[in-house]
Amino acid sequence: MSIAVSIIEDDYSVRQYLAGVISSSPLCILVGTARNRAEAMALIEKNITDIFLVDLGLPDVDGIDLIAKIKVSCGGAQSLVLSTFGDIRHVSRSIRAGAMGYLLKEERDSVLIDKIVALQNGLSPVSPLVASMLFQHVGSGKILLGSEINREEAVVRAGLGAREVQVLKLLAMGLSVVAIADKIFISTHTVNQHLRSIYRKLEVRSRSMAVYVAQKNGILAE
Repeated sequence: MSIAVSIIEDDYSVRQYLAGVISSSPLCILVGTARNRAEAMALIEKNITDIFLVDLGLPDVDGIDLIAKIKVSCGGAQSLVLSTFGDIRHVSRSIRAGAMGYLLKEERDSVLIDKIVALQNGLSPVSPLVASMLFQHVGSGKILLGSEINREEAVVRAGLGAREVQVLKLLAMGLSVVAIADKIFISTHTVNQHLRSIYRKLEVRSRSMAVYVAQKNGILAE
């Protein structure tokens, strides 16, 4: 039976390339593509996918949030990250959210199909560079610290994206909306959009309560 694959990727050329690779393989069948949060959520809700290829750098949602959603909503489906980000933070957050494989976008053709098949067969494929980096960090004690795990788990539970956490941290430092916008090079309108999303996810109605709840739940723990 063919492996049902869905692609969550906002870059048109990358999405089309991946679609071509998947469609040309007799081992896989492409059942859907998504380029933003709404389309990704629609794919997840259909629950017809075995393997999700997930990009982390989406325009309106953190790909890691989608990985967590897939884990909760899609039973036996697995997430395979396909990203340009190969740093320890993105890799470790993806794994904690539920990703079972992590590939860099340089993976090509038959190699990609082999990794998808491996994941479907219960293995956890990672790019060689990512594997090397993980071993280095585990060996040096720079990964899997209890406080870091708890903080990342708290972020996932709250459903917060990376930018929302960044805004929360600056909010906790006492920065105004204007100062936050200047600090992270976005508009005040975008900062307020993030704040509204944070309020909704944390179920609060003010900045002070957002900071209080975030601290209480370990989201801002050091």
